[in-house]
Parts: sequence; structure tokens; C-alpha cells
Amino acid sequence: MEKRRRNKLIILLVLIATASTIIPLIIIFVPFSFGTLELAQIDTGGRATDVMVSNEIAYVIDTAEPTPGGLVIINVSQNTNPRVLGSYLGGGLPWAVDVSENIAYVANSFEGLEVIDVSNPSNPLKIGHYQGSGCCTDVQVDGALAYVADWSRGFVILNISCPTNVVELSRYEISGACVQFHVYNDIACILDHYDSYTGIVVLNISNPIHPLEIGSFYLPDVDYWNPFLVENLIYVGNHAMNGGGLHILDMNNPLDISQVGFYHGGGSVFASFIKNERAFLADYEKGLIILDVSDYSNPLKMAQFFDGGHAYDVYIEEDIAYVADGEDGLEIIQIL
Repeated sequence: MEKRRRNKLIILLVLIATASTIIPLIIIFVPFSFGTLELAQIDTGGRATDVMVSNEIAYVIDTAEPTPGGLVIINVSQNTNPRVLGSYLGGGLPWAVDVSENIAYVANSFEGLEVIDVSNPSNPLKIGHYQGSGCCTDVQVDGALAYVADWSRGFVILNISCPTNVVELSRYEISGACVQFHVYNDIACILDHYDSYTGIVVLNISNPIHPLEIGSFYLPDVDYWNPFLVENLIYVGNHAMNGGGLHILDMNNPLDISQVGFYHGGGSVFASFIKNERAFLADYEKGLIILDVSDYSNPLKMAQFFDGGHAYDVYIEEDIAYVADGEDGLEIIQIL
């Protein structure tokens, strides 16, 4: 599908009458890019908000209401010519996806966790289900385990060794709502959401039957979003009213978590992906931003791509960024 032309050239004609003079004012919008190159864009039906890539296939969640595209499956073996292979929407409102061995696990805010066989991408089939509270908003798969953000029930660990018969192993209830998380090396970094701010709870999940809280971090008026945990650092966006940045937190001592770095780009960071000492930010207002975080106390902007969409999520595969770019669908961007 061709990229919409509206972002390539917007002409606004303003007629200003002063005495006998009429002056036309022309404003031209040009996509902004440095250190990046757009390879392709493909429409996903409404609003792309989550993406992951596996075996040259991109799995995109499209959440446009009232008719979300659901799970959209895209062949990206040729990054300059992506092709939609199929899609799945059984109902509700999907929010996040992870894929393992031709099985897609979709967190749905009305349907719980949906287990979908995508071995035939043109005909995805639901083969399993976990209901929970009914409101699942994030999922991550690791071997025979699936970790789920289950809103009012908290952080849930599932046995998915038999995808058609998902079994709950344990759950950890937090004070607010469990909205998002990231798991790395038996540590789970969980977002604990309240009405006006979001804190962080850190769990040791080496024993999936008995998750153990080992630390927490709360700041007033901060609305954390989509944490990314690497070693002993937490990279997390803030999209509160006074947000717009990437917070870097040190949890070397989980009992004394502290902020050690910050990047403020003036937008609203919805997600980050950390790889090779670079942070790739999905900024709702500024597009894809790439930072050098080799010195995490002083992140430096090194590249950016923005063409007028609204970036919700980013996934990195080698030197290619796959961006869930809201109404612009899936953007495929080469990092130069």
C-alpha cells in the first residue's frame, strides 16, 4: 500500500487582508530524518500500537476503535516491499503480542490472553485462552512460560508448555493496576499504575511459583510506560503531563533504586528498545529517536526519523527498526 501523501506536502493558504493587500502564506511539511532511511510503510487498518518480529514476519497490533485490525501478520523478508499475509481479531481490544514457535500470544483488554496458531499466516486460528480478569495489557514469552500484565489481578505467570491448555502458576498482586512489564534474567520490572502516576515494582521470578518482591521505585507525577530492563539498568519512558523523556534507573541494589540518567526530547516516549549501547525510542510526537547510551548518565541523540505519524512501539532487528506508527501503520526504517 502506498504511503499516504498527506504527510509529504501540506499546503495551508492563509489570506491576510491589510488595506488593499492579500498575502498568501504557504507552509510545507517535509519528513524529518537524519541517520535513518525509510524503506517502506504499510497500512495496518487503523492505529498500529505494538510490534515484534520473528523469522522475517512482523506481528503488529492495531487497536483503532471501534474496529481494530487486531493482530496483523506481515511478511518483511523484503523490507522495501512488505506484504500483509493475514490477520486475526476474535473480539475485544488487543494491546500487545509476543510470538514463539508459530504461536502468537495476544494480550487483549477485554478477552484476556489469546493463544493463536500462526503457522498458516493467512489463516490464524485461536487454540487456547487465559481469561484472568479479562483485561490483559502486556505479554512476554520465555520458553514454557508466559508472563502477563493482568490489570486488577497483577502480574501473572502461566505455564504454556501445552498452548491449548494454559495453566496459571502464580500471580503477584500489586497496589495499583499491572499495565506493563519487562522480564530479563529472572527479574521482572513491573509498572504499578495509579490514577495520576505509575511506579515500578521489581520481582525475582527465578521460582515462577513464588515471585518475590525485591525492590520498588515511585516518583510523584511521573507516568512510566513500557520499561526495558538490561543488566542492572531500567530504561523507561514517561508520558505524563510533565513527561516527554526517557528515564534511566539503576537497580544494582534493588532496595535503593535511583535515577542515573535522563533524556528529554520534548515529545512523549511510549516505548524503548535497547541494543548495543543504543536506545531506540518510540516517541508519540517525535517519531523514532536513536540515542547513544554508552554513557547512560549523559544520553546523546544520534539519529531520528519522523514523518508525521504517532510512534507507539519499536522493535530492532539488526540494522532495521520496525515502528508501530499509529495511523501510519508499520514503518520500516534502516539505521545508517
